[in-house]
Amino acid sequence: MSGVFGAVTDEKSVSVNEGESVTLYTHVTAELKDKDKILWRFGEEGSATFIVQMSGEGSIAYDLADGRFRDRLQILDLQTGDLIIKNIRHKHSGRYKVDYESDTGTTYQRFRVTVNDAPRVIGAEQNDVKSASVTEGESVTLHTGVQTQRDDLILWRFGDDGVLIAKHDEEDNKSSIYDDVLDGRFRDRLKLDDQTGSLTISHVKNTDAGIYKLKISSNRQTQYKSFSVSVNNIHCCETVEAVTRLVVTAVMGVAAVAAVIVLGYDIRSRRDEHKRKSDE
Repeated sequence: MSGVFGAVTDEKSVSVNEGESVTLYTHVTAELKDKDKILWRFGEEGSATFIVQMSGEGSIAYDLADGRFRDRLQILDLQTGDLIIKNIRHKHSGRYKVDYESDTGTTYQRFRVTVNDAPRVIGAEQNDVKSASVTEGESVTLHTGVQTQRDDLILWRFGDDGVLIAKHDEEDNKSSIYDDVLDGRFRDRLKLDDQTGSLTISHVKNTDAGIYKLKISSNRQTQYKSFSVSVNNIHCCETVEAVTRLVVTAVMGVAAVAAVIVLGYDIRSRRDEHKRKSDE
């Protein structure tokens, strides 16, 4: 059928990173009539399942029995039937087929969607930055400020290049720590809170100082936060503490000496006064 779908019968490849959204465009150009239907299926040939059925009168969204598309599907345009999949995961990789059914026949278009791991390195993002200061050798926790929800994907990155160091997928109830990156500087020192996604860095080192970036993706929204961590040198702190003790000790010593001098002077004064009265 000319002028309905673009003349595309081969599978179109679409690549997207986990946690992002992707739009599959039907390129419908004909006017959608009341009895016309646009049907979206997911799965391989012979086992594909309806996920969205749309007619000229409206649309109905479906979800597979395992709930993998729950709250994720959205029709971008009620005229074209373009489909948005939000907060995508690896389990959404696969074959998508859309059929356009009208009184003149049925045409279709196919997509092969590949969901990639969150990139290990990303560019800098402009966010408000919260400051955190910690002494070398101690621990510091960077708080997300949220309680994780069933569809949250939490990504923690470090440095200007945004190197991925930790990930929590609440939907799959799985946390991953990438402490082998950056020459293993974080090895065995990172921990994620499975209730909040907050990141704890233990036995902090000077090399841990820098910018930490947080991204929380969900079916509802995407949130970004940044933290600037500064590390105080323990030797510096020990030196300052030692100098402070010396100063305090010196001040106390001077005060003690002054008290002795005053006391001695007072005793001599009393003796002189007593002698003067006796002579009289």
